[in-house]
Amino acid sequence: MVNIGSGAQRKLKDVTLSRYACYLVVQNGDPSKPVIAAGQIYFAIQTRRQELADDDAFKKIT
Repeated sequence: MVNIGSGAQRKLKDVTLSRYACYLVVQNGDPSKPVIAAGQIYFAIQTRRQELADDDAFKKIT
């Protein structure tokens, strides 16, 4: 339930986002909000982790 302007509450549907959609939401969100900041940190860590894995894989084939 979410509050609307008149003080009443309204039920909202749940939505399922793809991983890429989540990435776009947090990258374009307000980093002063804790959930957005946590999402940005999560994706930064995952990106770095993948970069390191790619480097290791590249070194093995060259």
